Amino acid sequence: FLNTNHTLYNAVKKAEQDGHLLTEEARRAALHLRIDFEKGGIHLPSGKLDRVNQLNMDAHKLCREYGENIINDPGYVDIFPASRIPRQIQHLLKPIYRLTSGVSKESLGSYEDEQEKGFRIITEPRTLFSVLQLTPDEQVRKMAYLKGNSVPHANHDVLDELINSRHELAQFVRKFEASLGGKCQQLSGKIMGCKSYAEFVMQLNMASSPEVVVSFLQEMSNMVKEKADEEFNTIRNLKRDVCGQRCVDLEPWDEAYYTTMMKSSAYNLDSAVVASYFSLPQCIEGLKLLVNSLFGASFDSVPMAPGESWHPDVLKMCIHHPEEGDLGFLYLDLFSRKGKYPGCATFAIKGGRKISETEYQLPVMALVFNFSRSHDSSIVRLNHSELETLFHEFGHALHALLSRTDYQHFAGTRVALDFAETPSNLFEYYARDYRVLKKFARHYSTGEVIPEKLVKSLNGARDMFAATELQRQIFYALVDQTLFGEQLSVPRDTNSIVAHLKRQHSNEKHVEGTHMHIRFSHFLTYGAGYYSYLYAKCFAATIWKKLCQEDPLSPTTGTLLRTKLLQYGGAKEPADLLTDLVGDGIVRYHNGGIVPDVTSCLEEMKLLDDKNRHI
Repeated sequence: FLNTNHTLYNAVKKAEQDGHLLTEEARRAALHLRIDFEKGGIHLPSGKLDRVNQLNMDAHKLCREYGENIINDPGYVDIFPASRIPRQIQHLLKPIYRLTSGVSKESLGSYEDEQEKGFRIITEPRTLFSVLQLTPDEQVRKMAYLKGNSVPHANHDVLDELINSRHELAQFVRKFEASLGGKCQQLSGKIMGCKSYAEFVMQLNMASSPEVVVSFLQEMSNMVKEKADEEFNTIRNLKRDVCGQRCVDLEPWDEAYYTTMMKSSAYNLDSAVVASYFSLPQCIEGLKLLVNSLFGASFDSVPMAPGESWHPDVLKMCIHHPEEGDLGFLYLDLFSRKGKYPGCATFAIKGGRKISETEYQLPVMALVFNFSRSHDSSIVRLNHSELETLFHEFGHALHALLSRTDYQHFAGTRVALDFAETPSNLFEYYARDYRVLKKFARHYSTGEVIPEKLVKSLNGARDMFAATELQRQIFYALVDQTLFGEQLSVPRDTNSIVAHLKRQHSNEKHVEGTHMHIRFSHFLTYGAGYYSYLYAKCFAATIWKKLCQEDPLSPTTGTLLRTKLLQYGGAKEPADLLTDLVGDGIVRYHNGGIVPDVTSCLEEMKLLDDKNRHI
């Protein structure tokens, strides 16, 4: 409703027209604010404006409903006997009991002795993945996969309504074009609606249009296909060897199990041994190491005022620089608990902004995780993937805490959507580099530094099926683009669309009755923007190779990251920031938009050959 307030809109337009805005950031802020108003339909007559407001409220309501359905209906399967579930994941599941076959309740002697124990698998994503990874019984994996990928049923209708609401919204909104220099103007003469929600979302993104994104994704899909096919055949052949049947096929519930088997065999990895070096207190020390080594600042816990915290587990941290003073505050909410937001995410509580020549409003952020407390130890230990997630989200937090923009509108992660994930992806590299890990990753009981051989094994295992994982991310991004893209026929069958794209861009079979799109929460926050993760993967690979790899903890590296990238938030064009940081070649210009150079990413994944080198 603020974006449809004519008094505010006229004030912004007047500020632009008077020419009294003295800085480039001020002019950019006025431009972006005006475009926000016009994207909100302020140019429309009152009846249509009311419709735009209603569509926006409908979309928010549907997003909330979609997310709540995922939490409230995760699905479950009951497995008997308990021996079908491997011991190392039994603590994740709920024990259940049933009467032994043929024994009537009246004839029972000792009640517990006459019951058969089993487990209920709640097929929410994290538990489901553990089951698929570690359960030898194929029928158990199949049942869990089918259930986990067919709920919540209510989201079929919710997603269809969300797609339709967003599409109708896009029809009302002015279409803008962005020159490569970032100056956005209304298309001359006419008020033109966008053809799709994807076009609406991308107007101020680097990509600038769905056509640029889809072309980029299809190009990457073609590049990765040959290697992904090889990996698929390798996994299928292992299953055939284990089963002793040459004609057996690889099913969707098999991939995680057999890839985990191959990684463990090739690198002799034991998840319990790996986790013993990543106790949560030591991992927090790793965050302190990054702040101190790169930025010359401390990252320590500070007391909270009465009632400031929303739960006793929450920590309040402060980044403090010896010369600049406090730089910002970060709440850490680390542990899983009932009723809590289920994922891992960064939330902005207060954006940084310049109040006066002598006063700056410090940013305040919250990092929310759902790490599990150990069932047999008071010390929480993370697996390596969870450590990467911790560093990823901390990258988002640093982007916010170290930005020094004049306006909250550009603070921290308030940037073009297809740039937002770049710092977070970059900081994942720090969770994989032995030179970093050896400084904080120590055995929780002996204090032994993590062995270099173990880190090499972790990274080797991680890279084993890189093409398959990249292919999966490309598929997700194409689903996202298609569902929120131009609607050539109405109504559309989303199930058929997803099945068709899977056959085109994935080796994984599509199983009738399964619907990945009904619990893919990125449709809510990243609708038509999931491709941003692939952009970030490419940008981060180039930054790591050109700037960080030689000496990742160097203060010089940290100074460059802070002064050329992080401090600007969204106050400058992303392509200009990236080029200024590492030089020409990190971005390419394509059909009026910007795409990342993929060379460093493909080299890192050993996917670059002479055939792909020109891309």
